[in-house]
Amino acid sequence: MLKITVLLSIATCVVGQIDTAYTSSEFYTFNKNTHRQPPHIIFITADDLGWNDVSFHGSPQIPTPNIDALAASGIVLNNYYVENLCTPSRAAFMTGRYPIHTGLMHNVIRSGEATALPIKFKILPQFLKNKGYTTHMVGKWHLGFYENKYTPVKRGFDSFFGFFNGKIDYYDYTNYEKYEDFVGMPFFGVDLYDGINLIKNFRGKYATETFTEKAVKVIENHNSSKPLFLFLSHFAPHLGNEYYPLQAPDSYVQKMNHIKEPKRRIFGGMISALDTSIGKVIQTLSQRGFLKNSIIVFSSDNGGETEVTGFDSRGSVWPLRGQKFTYFEGGIRVPSFLWSPLLGLKEPRIANQLMHISDWLPTLYSAAGGHVSDLGDIDGISMWQALKYNTASPRTEVLHNIDQIASMYGLRKGDYKLIASKILELEQQWVGPTGFEDMPAPPSMDDWVFQNGSIVRDILQASNLWLLKTKDEWRNGLKVHCRGVLEGEEVVDMCNKGDKACLFNIAEDPCERRNIAHLYPEIVKSMMEIVERYNATTVEPLTQDRDPKADPRCHDFAFVPWREKGATSSCKFM
Repeated sequence: MLKITVLLSIATCVVGQIDTAYTSSEFYTFNKNTHRQPPHIIFITADDLGWNDVSFHGSPQIPTPNIDALAASGIVLNNYYVENLCTPSRAAFMTGRYPIHTGLMHNVIRSGEATALPIKFKILPQFLKNKGYTTHMVGKWHLGFYENKYTPVKRGFDSFFGFFNGKIDYYDYTNYEKYEDFVGMPFFGVDLYDGINLIKNFRGKYATETFTEKAVKVIENHNSSKPLFLFLSHFAPHLGNEYYPLQAPDSYVQKMNHIKEPKRRIFGGMISALDTSIGKVIQTLSQRGFLKNSIIVFSSDNGGETEVTGFDSRGSVWPLRGQKFTYFEGGIRVPSFLWSPLLGLKEPRIANQLMHISDWLPTLYSAAGGHVSDLGDIDGISMWQALKYNTASPRTEVLHNIDQIASMYGLRKGDYKLIASKILELEQQWVGPTGFEDMPAPPSMDDWVFQNGSIVRDILQASNLWLLKTKDEWRNGLKVHCRGVLEGEEVVDMCNKGDKACLFNIAEDPCERRNIAHLYPEIVKSMMEIVERYNATTVEPLTQDRDPKADPRCHDFAFVPWREKGATSSCKFM
């Protein structure tokens, strides 16, 4: 199957035109004239954080004062999309390519699956190292590790501390997984690494706090003569192992005592720990004098996982439709913002420019003084100039994904979105605001969120970087306004037919309550043609069955790069 088609050639030309019009030369000249080195880049991900799980989107349940403080002094990305699952999103972020072009478009890489992001793809830390950056990663990888060459320190990161699989226990750093397609015992073993060195006996410290401490150490020990790239890939608030999925220290859970639903309360504690982590990272950047020359990005890797999955998660994507696993808005539209003094903002901004997670590679590379032409034939587009100067997005469409195995696809073109899915109908629907019936909205969200202080707000105020002049006003444009059932309007088609293509006008109907495919067949036809052109460029899915040789029982109850020479010479459990 040919990977490059006329469509991709056109896309490459467009990127080239954008690079000519919106080069990083202005930014780079600014650096030279002021003797400023390229900016420090701190990219922080949350895992399975839903649209309604942060207070800057209007949720009074889970106050996130440090996250909100950055959002209130930066650019909230209100039209920003990721993928519906961890691995596809992370691959798109690292490579600047859609999942259909990396082979990681179906499901996640499961424990014991000999699949990885192919080595042929150069990834973000490798590009940044060419610009003089020191590169570090802390937290969750989830892009494959069956051989050492696929692990972070072999792919451009100077250091890595974290885990390779999709989940761990928050206290003992073990991974436990079982799958219906694998006959045998569940895989269970330690998954914690420093570089390529297994850490076998580290337990008892809450993972979010551990990863925070490691990130802080990276910043404290950084040589200030070089620019820093830190990828802090938090696990929170993703579920832990199935036998103990919701985990948070009592000190964080007690902050959520106003939440009556017990599991949502613990989930809120997990997010509170995440928020505290971000406060400590910002504090350390400030102490090192790095803050004024930093770019900080916050994003979830995919949408929240709600209670309807049958697991214990209590994420909320309200009022969006769907959740993690789906291509409805709740699965792919997530909390995100960009913060940097280099943006020259005078007030907080809500950005409605269309953006995809694959855009971060060219965007951050441009901000670092690089030229997009260095990156090759990628799907991502640099958004740096569009966001900095608040101009129209150079992106007019987003391929949400094509998963041929699951018979799912999604495409955004302008205001319209075409989608087809065979995911369970329950997961496609609208899950209410978990526990909100117990708590009315406060008179002032800012007073409520910041009532117990915010270390980030205090630092920004002291550094003359606090942009908020009128409380609560900045939140007004962040509220999603639904139409349809919520407002008593007749719903024509709920789009739950499974294999039938549905069309939504996302600008007018962000909650996807009115399928208008039957009203605009010509739009459906033209968008289907785009999907088919993308489909002609897709590579083969890399998904495989689990390899029995990966069984941690063969490796002293640890997950290791099991296909390294001599790693599994013999094992009685195979």
